[in-house]
Amino acid sequence: MTTNSVVSQLIVDKSKCESIGTHLPSFDSNQLKHGIVHLSVGNFHRSHLAYYMDVLASEHQQTEWGIVGIGVRSFDKPMSIVMNKQNGLYTLVTKGTDENDVNVRIIGSLINYIYAPDEPESALAVLVHPDTKIVSMTITESGYDLDMNNVDIQHDLSNSDKLRTVFGFITHALDARRRANIKPFTVMSCDNVQQNGEVIKKCILQFAKSLNNTELIEYIETQVTFPNAMVDRITPATTDADREYVRSHCGIADGWPVITEPFIQWVIEDSFCNGRPPLELLSTTPYNVLLTEHVEAYECMKMRLLNASHTSMCYIGHLMGYNYIHEIMLDKQIEIYIEQLMNIEITPTLPPVPGIDLDNYKRTLIERFSNPYIKDTALRVCMDGASKFPKFLVPTIVEQLKRGMNPHFCALSVGAWIRYLSGFDEENKSIILQDALATELKLSEIATQIKPGAKQILDINQIFGVLAEYQHFTEAVERVVHLLYEIGSKKTLQQWINEAPTKK
Repeated sequence: MTTNSVVSQLIVDKSKCESIGTHLPSFDSNQLKHGIVHLSVGNFHRSHLAYYMDVLASEHQQTEWGIVGIGVRSFDKPMSIVMNKQNGLYTLVTKGTDENDVNVRIIGSLINYIYAPDEPESALAVLVHPDTKIVSMTITESGYDLDMNNVDIQHDLSNSDKLRTVFGFITHALDARRRANIKPFTVMSCDNVQQNGEVIKKCILQFAKSLNNTELIEYIETQVTFPNAMVDRITPATTDADREYVRSHCGIADGWPVITEPFIQWVIEDSFCNGRPPLELLSTTPYNVLLTEHVEAYECMKMRLLNASHTSMCYIGHLMGYNYIHEIMLDKQIEIYIEQLMNIEITPTLPPVPGIDLDNYKRTLIERFSNPYIKDTALRVCMDGASKFPKFLVPTIVEQLKRGMNPHFCALSVGAWIRYLSGFDEENKSIILQDALATELKLSEIATQIKPGAKQILDINQIFGVLAEYQHFTEAVERVVHLLYEIGSKKTLQQWINEAPTKK
């Protein structure tokens, strides 16, 4: 079935589709080679890497970089059903801060989708195929917390054919390519993890060492590249309201459209062992792709300013009863809190970032957080806090404390999360905790049984390192949690702002 025939099936109201200027694929996806295999296809991948490859195919006639998606976990099943039914096509809708600033594009770069739990042999085969030049992934921050005792990891160490994990698929595929004398693929993380390339390399090598395969280890260390990258585009989960919007406003019957913001950025280390897409063609606005030898400063800027602020506002905002990010940002006290956090506490810890005006970047972040049209939920951002804090906020706190600074607003961020961990909001409604590491560490039990519980949670080295050794910081977090229980989130936030040691 050709791309055009599937597009015609998706479009249920051609006049609406044409009236809003929907961009359709100018290529037949059947003619694309699968230069990229992506593990764990979610909305972010479909708004970011898949979008970029669609632009290269449509606007620059690049046919070598089609994408095969692989769903590795059981929760990927619904996505696999929809993507296979739609032949990989889906609708990408960008919504700006003005209700008329809407762009609609049907993406055709995802040319196949394999659900690995049902077809592990097919998933491994496409990874080993010589056309596969890059294997990318979006497995979330918590996905890199590799536990070698995990039952699925242990299974993959003993079974090279019916694999279950990202680490098993990548490592066994590389070994198969090594034995077949096929050039290795580049392993490319697209997750919000600082030095994400180095982190995934460490995970893959740890898995390979457990196989006791010295030739494979040498092959990975000397021939496989793992470029570091900073990725950015706020992309919420798809809702039924989004599906209805795409049908009624765009005239497209899409089972899993993606709604996102206009802003997009990708800073990536130019380190590919088996070729790469011509990303330099996407260096200009609005694409904002930068190939560089030094990603660290951009990663640091993005994770400490965007991700830390995003995370911080959501815990206090959820406690206040807000459901959406833009609602949180309408609260003037929260806006003040986030601006103070970014300006006073985070910015002084950042290294110089070439070509970036930090003041303008921070203003843009406030505008992006305040976008009312992409309907990003607080609960989505609240997920996996135990894996996010070590990467997004703890490095800033450590740097502040080393410099003798007062991490006043950072203490509020940590305290709000600990209060959130109790599992009940201020109206005693249940909070559904979606945080694998927090569940494993029994953080909710600690937060509930030992109020305020701050000292016990800060003592967990896996999350907070040595922060518990800084008594004044521990006392500040304990006080935040106490206030949140005693006077509530709104009054606590106001008091914390009033007590700020320095204002800008």
